[in-house]
Amino acid sequence: MGNQGINQSQKQVQGLVLTPQLRQSLRILQVPAAELLREISSELASNPLLEEVEPVSNESLDAPMPSEEPEDDGPRELSLGDDDFDALKRMKEDWDESYYEEIRSQGYTQEDEERRRHMLESATGEASLSEHLADQARTASDDAAVQEALKLLIASLDERGFVEEDLSTLALRSGQPYEAVMTAHTLLMAFDPPGIGARDLRECFLAQLRQRGRGLSTAARLISDCWEPMMGRRLEECARILDVELDDIREALAELAKLETVPARRFARDDNRVVTPDATVELGSDGKWKVIMDDRHVPKLRLAPAYKDMLAGQALGEKERTYILERMRQGKFLIGAIEERQRTIEKLAHIILERQADFFEHGPSRLRPLTMTDVAKEMGVHETTVGRAAANKWMLTPHGLREFRWFFTSGVSTSDGGTVAQEGVQEMIADILARENPAEPLADEAITAELRKRGVQIARRTVAKYREALGQPSAHMRRKRL
Repeated sequence: MGNQGINQSQKQVQGLVLTPQLRQSLRILQVPAAELLREISSELASNPLLEEVEPVSNESLDAPMPSEEPEDDGPRELSLGDDDFDALKRMKEDWDESYYEEIRSQGYTQEDEERRRHMLESATGEASLSEHLADQARTASDDAAVQEALKLLIASLDERGFVEEDLSTLALRSGQPYEAVMTAHTLLMAFDPPGIGARDLRECFLAQLRQRGRGLSTAARLISDCWEPMMGRRLEECARILDVELDDIREALAELAKLETVPARRFARDDNRVVTPDATVELGSDGKWKVIMDDRHVPKLRLAPAYKDMLAGQALGEKERTYILERMRQGKFLIGAIEERQRTIEKLAHIILERQADFFEHGPSRLRPLTMTDVAKEMGVHETTVGRAAANKWMLTPHGLREFRWFFTSGVSTSDGGTVAQEGVQEMIADILARENPAEPLADEAITAELRKRGVQIARRTVAKYREALGQPSAHMRRKRL
């Protein structure tokens, strides 16, 4: 029998390391304009080699051109070359390529590269709802199909934390097995935060009560069996249906009042802030729409020229030279990350303008379905990179200020074989409700029929979800006596 004691062994393994510089690059891509300015200010304070380039004024443009002869005491732009700094040979404008060069000697394969890229592009500067749910999903099931379905459902959550699309529609659109999507949805409903993944408010409340061990309570029965009477405040009818006292109904309502109506609330950002548009879309003099990037909030940085002279001299010790070279590397990395951020956002803005041209011409009712996967393929990046580039970025349009993420939406089929975005359908529903007779409001079936007359093929359940998203109650609650 072999020795079963504790032994010590050594082996070589390949790991993935997300360096502080790479984390900084990802964070810079994701943060909004105001936070980017704070990030840059912090770097300026901590890195003495970085300095802000003063913007050129109109007066400076009219001033006489300086002499071509360099002044001995004047500042010179720092030029970084291989002969000057061996430590910067591997530094590239793209941080991804830089990291690849550092580890390529370790027998790196294409499969390793794909895994590394996915890991890097999935990292964000702060904890998000999708990350929180993904952590729970990893241990929720050993079934590969269910794992893929969980990823699909997490990506389909709206800003409230609800799954708006029918599960059958999601399965059909993604090509995943319906049984796997159903199983994944059941698992998701047990995740934290309570109520996440619900398809409507009713399901959200029931999920929260089950997680509290109150799945058989009067409050749960009130939701399951008396939803319509409860929403209509017909409490005596609820008491009669459940065969309980009226006081029990009131206690159940008090319990329901403590439940969360927006499961994703604690992960939502604070919208009570000044929003600076990153891009503006306007009609040019030639009659074509154009994108104008607003770079006023992004300071222009450079490496201070004076430190080139310090390195060229002989007075610096090895410790000082190492410090300056490291700060130069960090400064160059930051400048490259900011430039890459602006290029990515500008490219994304142009794609949105191209794909959503009807919106800019006619308004929200003409918004087209658009997914981050489609845009990622066109940009040649991972879809999570598109998600970070779109997060917290705003576009000023002829139809108001819109977040980049707003342009990404699922669609509903039309009778002519096309599709219309969710926001467009909601606008149609709002128009239908605005025209209805207050004394005889339209039920969801009637709204569905009216939408089909307009060429929109949609299920009654989906109409109900969109109506609730508009803050409109059911027909009997909208009825007004004239």
